[in-house]
Amino acid sequence: MEHQEEICNKIVSIIRDSSDSGHLIRADEILSELKGQGLLDSECLEEEAYLKTMLKQALKENRDLKEILGPNGGSHYYSVRSLSETYARILIWKLEAPLCMIAEIVRENSKLYPRPIPISSFSEPPFDLTQESILECLEAMGEDKEYQDIARTVTSVGKAFLYSSRHIDPDHAAMLAEWLDVGQANSP
Repeated sequence: MEHQEEICNKIVSIIRDSSDSGHLIRADEILSELKGQGLLDSECLEEEAYLKTMLKQALKENRDLKEILGPNGGSHYYSVRSLSETYARILIWKLEAPLCMIAEIVRENSKLYPRPIPISSFSEPPFDLTQESILECLEAMGEDKEYQDIARTVTSVGKAFLYSSRHIDPDHAAMLAEWLDVGQANSP
């Protein structure tokens, strides 16, 4: 019982430390760290099942710990003490599905605010995508019916923005992009 409590406490510490450094952590990474610290026998055949049980217990006993499923179905863990749910979602998308991430961020901004997003935003934190990756995603979006609502507008100074035609019509998106890129900067 005491050993289980030690393992559970270590799982909590591993997840929180990972979150403190701005990262999500997978169950296999937690398992590896527990083994590395000698807390799990390498002979244990039921390690994964045991870890799942201990993870459930840790999440139940520590309300700040959360599990998030990626688009590919993999579980990742984080602490809301250090990472918001939105940031965790961005991290999971960035790891597993950057195309989906771009589309969902564009749709969310178009729906909630409503505003278009500069394409260049996706090369900055927290997204940190390479220019090549962004261009690949945009090309793939153009070929996939699931992303046909993601549209592009370009301002008078040549800056490209993305918006969702589900939530903003093209003329309104063009006007908003122009205001964000040119109008605000030139207004006192």
